[in-house]
Amino acid sequence: MFATVWLKELKAHLFTWKGLVWLVLAALLFSLTCYLLLTDAELTLLDHTEMLWLLSMIIIGTAFLIVTIDASSLITSEFEKETAESLFLSPLPLGQFILGKLLASLTLWFTILLIATPYIIVTAAGTGLAPAFLGYVALLGTLGIFAIIMIIFGISLLFRSIKSTLTTSLVVLLAFTVPALFSSTLKNNPAAQFFAKVNPVDNIFSSLDNVLVDFQRSISQNWQFIWPLLVFLGVAFGFMLLAVKRFRRRGVVRGD
Repeated sequence: MFATVWLKELKAHLFTWKGLVWLVLAALLFSLTCYLLLTDAELTLLDHTEMLWLLSMIIIGTAFLIVTIDASSLITSEFEKETAESLFLSPLPLGQFILGKLLASLTLWFTILLIATPYIIVTAAGTGLAPAFLGYVALLGTLGIFAIIMIIFGISLLFRSIKSTLTTSLVVLLAFTVPALFSSTLKNNPAAQFFAKVNPVDNIFSSLDNVLVDFQRSISQNWQFIWPLLVFLGVAFGFMLLAVKRFRRRGVVRGD
């Protein structure tokens, strides 16, 4: 039954002009980034591998932002449109409902990755890094975005409001992203060092730097960055399960 929910969301979100606008904007942003990297006088002074790393950060960051905005409305829209009660009174299990919504968000991420693939191949031409570049962006991006989606779904079941869910989700995303952008300038700060080790976005960027700049391409050489992402994925899954349990206890209509 999750396939029905998944296909419904694809038609309602991805294959509409609103959904396509996000994909077009992503393509334009990737195009602009590649154009500047290859033509700007100052950016062309960067090492080729550093250009690839910068592009990977743009791809991951864009995907995080688009998926966060989209996922924030997938569940909460059912409450605001007052269709949630009829859905949960139907034979559709809650787990199947969430799985269908989850697959819809992941499909959006894989669509963005598909759009980014030509840019990855073109910019990595001549370096031999294209397979590793694409593979690690896919692996790390999927782990991070999968976890963020589950956190957003948990928040959605707790708040049941698009505005509150979107605001909270963006704050969570910023809490992970902003420190990752400045972690290199805070290396002597013990608290910043600890947060960098557990921050999923920081681990994604560090692993991509390890692959694209330091040529450490094997999984074993990047395991120090991958295992925190797996732990974060488990924590996100646990948070969503707690939100689902609370939702089932309180019912579709809140008592407060």
